[in-house]
Amino acid sequence: MATGDPILAVGTTKTLEASGASCADAAVVQADDATYTLSSDAANWADAEFVLVGAWATATGIEGKKVHLMARPLDVQSTNDTEVPEAARPTHFVGSFSPNGVTSTQYMVIDGLYAQDLPRKADYYLSNATGQTLSAGWSLYVTPRNIIPST
Repeated sequence: MATGDPILAVGTTKTLEASGASCADAAVVQADDATYTLSSDAANWADAEFVLVGAWATATGIEGKKVHLMARPLDVQSTNDTEVPEAARPTHFVGSFSPNGVTSTQYMVIDGLYAQDLPRKADYYLSNATGQTLSAGWSLYVTPRNIIPST
């Protein structure tokens, strides 16, 4: 590899939620352990990888369905924030996770592997569209990423 060739760089993973509350089908739940801020958490990199760790007590019918990740941009005009996401109004859609039809714990990366053009500062929410309740204890992680020149 020559100096200046593009390489993938990743930052430090941040836990947005360590043990989330259960989330019924068609409901929204916040990953409320931490806010993600590009300037302090991501070296101002606007792309990131998200991982959802979770389980369902009933796996019937969840395969082929989605858990959507939504952002609530914060401080968009001075200290004013956007509205809290709702299932029918996502505020800022980030991407989706595709669960498998099993009841064991699953480690799901966001569809497409990573999300692009994230808000400068945001809280993150899950919208469950699987037809079953996402069990309590789920976790959500974010890892900033960027393509940079090699040295």
